[in-house]
Amino acid sequence: MTTSDRFQCAILSACITALTLTGPAHAETPSSLKDSRLGQYYAAVQSKLMAAGRLRRDPSPSDAPYGPSGLARNFFEIAMRHEYGTSGQKPLLRWEDPVRYSIRFGASVGPAQQRADHASISGMFSEIRHLTGHPIRQGGSANFHVFVLGEAELKGIAPILRQEVAGLSASQARSIARMPQSHMCRVVAVPHQHKSRGYRSVVAIIRAEHAPVMRASCIAEEIAQGMGLPNDCRTARPSIFNDDEEFAVLTHHDKTLLSMLYSPSLRSGMSAAEARPVVEQLSRLATR
Repeated sequence: MTTSDRFQCAILSACITALTLTGPAHAETPSSLKDSRLGQYYAAVQSKLMAAGRLRRDPSPSDAPYGPSGLARNFFEIAMRHEYGTSGQKPLLRWEDPVRYSIRFGASVGPAQQRADHASISGMFSEIRHLTGHPIRQGGSANFHVFVLGEAELKGIAPILRQEVAGLSASQARSIARMPQSHMCRVVAVPHQHKSRGYRSVVAIIRAEHAPVMRASCIAEEIAQGMGLPNDCRTARPSIFNDDEEFAVLTHHDKTLLSMLYSPSLRSGMSAAEARPVVEQLSRLATR
């Protein structure tokens, strides 16, 4: 992972914005997050997955080969199909505007964890910038918002989301604030009215209670999904975009999909039929 631009201020703490929200009187403190009910729950989930051989961190596994046809198929399933079982393909959507990201932390996230998460999030954006060639930077008027929040802060986030995330509906903000514990993390992308302009804004939510491997996995997946690979595919392998949680990192396969997505030969608003010959050619080139 590229680290050269992880910190854009002379002093890291000056780059980190703490988010103070009104929550219950028993809201978690930084030291108690890992010992909270959710912290213990997510630690148990991580342990169970790792014991089953999942949450792998090998980006180029020899036991999961793929060829051009599989890569192209996975591109359409992950980039151009509706999530949550909705049938049919959707237009290709990605960022056409430059990405300007912000990182916000709930008050329950301690300074050491903020520094670690800031490095991980900024490093992921940096790597994606190099993979795609798309302009991405921190600061300015943000259009890609990353929040790292404890449960109490999450419950009060809806008004802030409505104020800061352009185009986010009230129902979307409420849905984020009411995420069940089974939702490890969440990303919501808001497109421009004209699909040819791509995304207008994105918000990604990372739960502060996560154990380290799941936390890093959430950061990688949600940021990549917010760049235009929003769907999960049960047959995609090796890939983080698969609900079976086999991989906890962006694999070489996933990075190739990101590079393909930002090819100059593709553009937001393209139908599957328009994109197909380009994607098939890119897949052949990528797997030579």
